[in-house]
Amino acid sequence: MHPFHRRKTIDEDRAKRRIHTIVPWIQNPLQGVDKEHLLFAPRHEASSLELFFDLFFVANLATFTAYHSIDDHSSLFAYIGFFAIIWVTWFHTVLYDVRFEGDSIYSRACKTVIMICFVGFALVGSNFAPGTDTGDNTNFRILCYTLVLSRVLFLIQYVVVGVFVGMAGRHDLFLPLFLNIAVYAVAAGAYAAMITAFTEDKPVTASNGIYSVWWILMLLETIATITISSFWRMLSFRKTHIVERMGLLTLIVIGEGAIGATKTVSRMMGKAGLDPEATGLVLCIVLILMGIWMIYFDNHPHGHFGTIKQQIWSALHFPIHLAIVGLVEGAQQVALARYIARGILKLEKSFAEYCFEDHLDGAKLTVKLAESINYLQLGKKLQSLIFLDEIQQDVYLVGNTTDICARSITGTGAADFPYALHLLYIHTASAMHSALGLPIPLDKDIIDTMFESWKLVYRYFWGAFMLLMASFLVVMILIRTTKADVFDYSAILNRSIVVLGALALLLLSVDKDLMYRIMETPWILPVSVLMIYLIILLDRVGAWVANRRNRSSGVPLVGEHQDHGHSKEGVGHSTTSKNRIRKQSLGSASVTPVRVGQGHDHRVSYNPLGTAIMPSYHDHAYAPASQVVSPEAISPGARDGYLMQPMYNRGGYMPVHNMGI
Repeated sequence: MHPFHRRKTIDEDRAKRRIHTIVPWIQNPLQGVDKEHLLFAPRHEASSLELFFDLFFVANLATFTAYHSIDDHSSLFAYIGFFAIIWVTWFHTVLYDVRFEGDSIYSRACKTVIMICFVGFALVGSNFAPGTDTGDNTNFRILCYTLVLSRVLFLIQYVVVGVFVGMAGRHDLFLPLFLNIAVYAVAAGAYAAMITAFTEDKPVTASNGIYSVWWILMLLETIATITISSFWRMLSFRKTHIVERMGLLTLIVIGEGAIGATKTVSRMMGKAGLDPEATGLVLCIVLILMGIWMIYFDNHPHGHFGTIKQQIWSALHFPIHLAIVGLVEGAQQVALARYIARGILKLEKSFAEYCFEDHLDGAKLTVKLAESINYLQLGKKLQSLIFLDEIQQDVYLVGNTTDICARSITGTGAADFPYALHLLYIHTASAMHSALGLPIPLDKDIIDTMFESWKLVYRYFWGAFMLLMASFLVVMILIRTTKADVFDYSAILNRSIVVLGALALLLLSVDKDLMYRIMETPWILPVSVLMIYLIILLDRVGAWVANRRNRSSGVPLVGEHQDHGHSKEGVGHSTTSKNRIRKQSLGSASVTPVRVGQGHDHRVSYNPLGTAIMPSYHDHAYAPASQVVSPEAISPGARDGYLMQPMYNRGGYMPVHNMGI
């Protein structure tokens, strides 16, 4: 047996020379056209540049979340409004990328511009509070400038696509491309016109209706773009990687929630160490994140499920992403609210014990109060340092008030505290609240303000939960492509029950006292976890029952042997060569003829604009093979030298006759 010798491939390669890859100046978007279905689909997976751009979206979201705590209705509306602005801009970027984008110097320059726009959004987000006294007209003008720049970029990109289409002689695509250009031109003009509405001498609270123009325009331009792609199927998203892009951003948004969970751990247990209840609440947040991931990706579509349905499914990710952000942020706020409530109740109990039971006075009382306050370690947090002077003055006032807790003083809680002790209690509670990153001004009543913020947190937590589960319910209806079975009925039913349950819990906030009693318990997050995992469990049971029935039904089955998604349509892989997608340029006037029976190597791509402009296109998923076609199977155009002469439906540009493929 010969000994094993390692092959010195590195030394052999040193004697060779290689061709270096040079990024072209611009890519022809028609080179990525699916010849069989006549669709723009340059790639079947997201590029690293697209993922890099997605990070700018999440960075904006993280920065805005860090600067804006949701403690009243205006801050909640500002959060939703800013999220809509950055999400819609990201969405329109994706709609272009999945159909026309290729790697080139031009595409990298366009991505740089849109990234600059998102940096501009980050600047605006630091002080985005429309309709309030804290708003800034300068920031609103910057936002308008940024929106104009982004829409002008979209306009230019579609103009460039139109130029390539015109040079290829595809005049049937002029109208939909022109409509896209017109949509972004009108949007850019409208955003530019809004700049004059935010002058320095105009109060930020005047004419609040002007702010709604942003979101109305974004809604209209989104509807228009999707409608165009629905009527002209050539511009639809079938065969593109839009499903993957949506899934990747969903994963990143869930990951942003994981970052928030780690921050919550640091806030609650960073200074005092492990706490059983706080640990349980953080565990619930992690389980919520995992449950969202399972419900979404266990029912993630891997193939084409309808052109119109796919576009609705894509747009549906706005409420999905918004609900995920709201649910995770709300879960963190619920955990912090419970942690603060425990601390304040413990502080109130200690003060009541010292005053109403022990009837301490003077130095003895101040020593006990100082011990209780020092235990909170308020000096370790920058946010609570501003309260220390007030707290020290309050302690001094309590110690110098004669008979502040005399035997005649009775009571059970904070409402019965003497004035000086009540001030100390209020300022200490405010410091505790601020130490967790939830500041409350000194001129506001801590209890009333805290209860109002808790009511808002309770409402938007269950509101986001209900919106997310309702969106998952619609998703289950949209992605179904086979005959409904037990699993489908079970999935729709269990999601509907959970949505109704969330609605019932949300309506409990109408009773203020009842809601506060609920907030004082640790059961809000565990209940939401149980509802999420109820869906997961029932989905599993429904799938098991459905599989048994379907296998014994005698009906042809789909998905019996899954290959981890590699054989799904739209992913870019296939198990058999006969299902592989063939692509070539749409420029029928410039395509080199291929004679009947002549083999065609797909690696040599035919450029409708000439060999001097574009490099050849190489599709790794296509294995060329010789074809022998009988004369009877040849379309009329093929007898003149072409293997395919598609005919077009004037209403949608979809092929109705493809002989010879």
